[in-house]
Amino acid sequence: MASTRPAKSVLYVRLPCWKIYPGGLVSIADYVHKRHPEVRQRIIELSLVPPSKRKPYLREAIKNFNPDVIAFSWRNIQTFAPHDGSDALEAVLKFEHSGRAADKLQSLYTAGRLVWDYIRQLHLNKSFISLARRVSPGARIVVGGTAFSCYPEQLIRQLPEGCTGVVGEGERAMSRIIDDKPLDGESVVYVKDGRVIRHHCREHVQLEDFTPTDFEYIEGIFPEIRDFMDGAVGVQTKRGCPYSCVFCIYNVIEGKDVRCRRPSVVVEDVRTLASRYGVKKIWFTDSQFISSQKSIGAVEEILDRLIRERLELSWTGYIRIENIGHHLAKKMLDSGISSFDLTFIGSQRIIDSLELNCSLKEQMDAFRIIKGAGFTDQLIKLYIPLNTPGETTGTLLETIGTCRTLYGIFGKERVYPWLFFLGVQAGTTLDERLIENGYFNGRYNPLSYNPFTIKKLLYNPPPLGRLIGRSFLEAQRRASREETGKLALDIIEEKLSKRQAAVNGIYDNAG
Repeated sequence: MASTRPAKSVLYVRLPCWKIYPGGLVSIADYVHKRHPEVRQRIIELSLVPPSKRKPYLREAIKNFNPDVIAFSWRNIQTFAPHDGSDALEAVLKFEHSGRAADKLQSLYTAGRLVWDYIRQLHLNKSFISLARRVSPGARIVVGGTAFSCYPEQLIRQLPEGCTGVVGEGERAMSRIIDDKPLDGESVVYVKDGRVIRHHCREHVQLEDFTPTDFEYIEGIFPEIRDFMDGAVGVQTKRGCPYSCVFCIYNVIEGKDVRCRRPSVVVEDVRTLASRYGVKKIWFTDSQFISSQKSIGAVEEILDRLIRERLELSWTGYIRIENIGHHLAKKMLDSGISSFDLTFIGSQRIIDSLELNCSLKEQMDAFRIIKGAGFTDQLIKLYIPLNTPGETTGTLLETIGTCRTLYGIFGKERVYPWLFFLGVQAGTTLDERLIENGYFNGRYNPLSYNPFTIKKLLYNPPPLGRLIGRSFLEAQRRASREETGKLALDIIEEKLSKRQAAVNGIYDNAG
């Protein structure tokens, strides 16, 4: 039976995922330390341990540290990523649309490997948590992280009895767990008397109260942090998303209330990462770096401070550009932005269908402002979802035509379309719509092992799915990964133009 007294020690365990800076765990450990300096903490990263040695490593870490709380961070749950360059995307497209028998056979092999890897990782992660329960039956087990937050009610049923699941941000929930206080005001989930109990937070963590990260302390409890400093390091400036894009779950996990860290705190973290660890690339991990007009003041102050610091580093992040004016664009360029990364659709009809709450005209105006503010060798990275609900031949051609306009503004060599299909997330508006229209059975399991259910999670239905799929595969065969998106759009445009010309010819002959 887990302890019910205030905790004196916490062991954080990051379950295996690809190598990426563990910003969430660092934030929680820093928050806990500043409010509970008497509590011993330790962070371990299983991704840095060879697979065959992970369980012995975890067992020894628990025995040696003897924690009152063991908190697992579960970041990844699926190997199926519906984006350009994904093995899963390629396998689905080859199986569905390739005319080559060898491609179909290869896709079956790839799909089998991916599904097996998914099942194996899912069971392995659950086995790490079960191991912790066996090794330390008196410890309180907590599970959180992005993956868990996407499927909390499905996963909590599969975890050892007594586990507490934290959905979304975990700082205040962890503080209350340490104090052994009630969690009914936090976003948590657990099983009681065989029923899943879900609470939702009454008030989000106020980030303006945060102080700069105590990296000296963090390195003391997590020496392996230096292993993550050779790539882009994530720094958060805000949480929450005010929008309701039908395919996105950010506003469910973080809430719609946008809360900002103080710009001085953000830039102090960046300065420390640069001076203490030699970090050269920063990725601002917000759902949107410029969430709305209201966030511009904080964004400008961050950029002003970065410019004054004269740090030798570059930065980027997901950006909504429609609120960018000339002065803001110039500050972004002067402060070292390396690329403008954004979800982009060149058809207002599809923008409205997906409830992106933006104007294509305002976006195009902002692109021209960026070009005129001193744009040089930065990149424009367009994450373009194709064949979304409501897509037609006309809207596809509109998006392709808009991309060509951007080639003309920035130069084709600076614009990179990254093509993907919407990945259906449980609990989103898209998920609800697809259940209503019969695309999914209403009782479908979002964590299904069934490859045909998994395949449907990559949304690319007929009648346009085959044309887009074959165009993408042809582009993959002919171009580098970086150029695949551009060539695929060219091929799609050519095929649609031929189709339209054939239709016009039929009408002409009939006349």
